[in-house]
Amino acid sequence: MYSDKPRSGKHMICDIRGIKNSKLLNSLDNIRKVLDMICEKHEYSVLGRLEHQFDPQGITIIYLLSESHISVHTFPEKNYLALDIYTCREYPDNEVYLKIYEYLVEAFHANSETPTIIDRIF
Repeated sequence: MYSDKPRSGKHMICDIRGIKNSKLLNSLDNIRKVLDMICEKHEYSVLGRLEHQFDPQGITIIYLLSESHISVHTFPEKNYLALDIYTCREYPDNEVYLKIYEYLVEAFHANSETPTIIDRIF
């Protein structure tokens, strides 16, 4: 559909539901480990991190990447996590993002759904 137009990257938007360990959703250290693993494995360059622990529960973490960003918002009371990754990498298909999504589902012991992956076009 847009093959003749230049792309600015891929954007994955995830609603991860049915997380079986709500304590995991309230642990900055564990969320950070998951995001750091993604960044390390896919060679994303982390420029900075901003994080906040809400009271009584919930976390927001944003990773500023030289490739763009990763953001996470957790809702332990709903066993839910919202995550979004946008990179300017030119992936030939959605395989990398689908593998990241599989890793997230496994790491959070969650139900698997289909993430939304958008090719961003200039």
